[in-house]
Formats: sequence, C-alpha cells, structure tokens
Amino acid sequence: MKSIKLALLGLSMSVAACQSASKTDHDTDSISNLASAPAQNVDERFLVVAGRSIGEIALGEDMEEVGEKLGRPNAGDAAMGKAWGIWYSDDSTAKHRNEIAVYSSYRDTSMRIKDVKQIRITSNKFKTKDGLATGGTLEDAKLKFPTIEKLSAYLNEDKDTVTVYDAKKDGIGFEFLKGKSISLTVHQVNIPVNATYLTLHPEWKLIE
Repeated sequence: MKSIKLALLGLSMSVAACQSASKTDHDTDSISNLASAPAQNVDERFLVVAGRSIGEIALGEDMEEVGEKLGRPNAGDAAMGKAWGIWYSDDSTAKHRNEIAVYSSYRDTSMRIKDVKQIRITSNKFKTKDGLATGGTLEDAKLKFPTIEKLSAYLNEDKDTVTVYDAKKDGIGFEFLKGKSISLTVHQVNIPVNATYLTLHPEWKLIE
C-alpha cells in the first residue's frame, strides 16, 4: 500500500527521472507557451484532469477505495458528515510539504457512502495533459483556462498573501503565492473551489 501511495504522490525518483528525460530544454525553462504547445505524454498516475481527477483519485470515488490506495491520512478535519483527509509525502518537511488532500461528504441522503468532492495537490509532479503544474504563473493558468477568476485572498500562517483563483466552469482551482501557483485543486464543475476552502485552512485569515 505504501508503494501505491508514493506513486500517487509523485515521489518515485525513477518516474521523475523518466519524465525529465522526455522534456525538452524549452519545457524546463518555461511553460508560458502552453496554449500552442502540443499535448505531452503525461503518466496517468500523475495526470490532472479538470473537473474529473488527479492521478488515481477521481471525483465521486468512494472514500473507502481512496483509503485502500492511500492508507490512513496523516492529518485532516471532519465535522457534520464532511471531511478533509491529508496525506504527506515521505520527503515532506515542516516548511515544504508535498501533499494530497481529499475533501469528501456523503453521496446522498442515505448517509452510507462518502465520496470525493475535491482533490488538492501541491507536488509539481502532477500536471495537466499539456503540462500545467504547480510552480506556474497566473498567465500560464489563463492560457489553459481562460475563464479563471480571482475569488479571494488570505494571509497564511507566515503572514504571506495567498490568492485563490478558480476556473469554475472547468472544475479546477489554484492558489498563488509570490507569483507562483502552490496548489491545484480539481473540483466539481460549476461549484466554486472555495465552497469548502476554509475547512482546509482554518488558520488562514481572509483579507479580501
């Protein structure tokens, strides 16, 4: 199970090396030409599909199945039938945590099954088919998702400003810190990414 978790979080050095070898120097230097660049051959385990999935975790998936893939979460928050589960990669530190966070709630009024409503990742190993990953700029995101809009801004625990953007119609949201994206969140189409946002970052303070 641990090996599945590591693959899902994008921490296999051999996979990373293989991906790096397949990139051109231009891809490494910049992703500013995403709109005109041809689709990349992204490993399915690291593929981000807006409104659908990240890696092997999909929206609508039973949380019991997620648990079988990832094991017990390292952290989380639960209340009123809703929950965030957070899994940290083995190379995480207090200052830099590669993580996958899954938000779930009951699928229907029978309250028997909790399924995935949002998936958030911080590792740049995960990317869209045309190469968009964390570490990119707002301009990079706009090339791929032209409908992206600013939702809000927060002061994080370090008193830095984190700005939240969302392409609601596509089902993907972003956090930006100091001009670079620090996370990608896949969510249900036409449901804003911040509909459940503060339950993941209760220590962040809304500033706008």
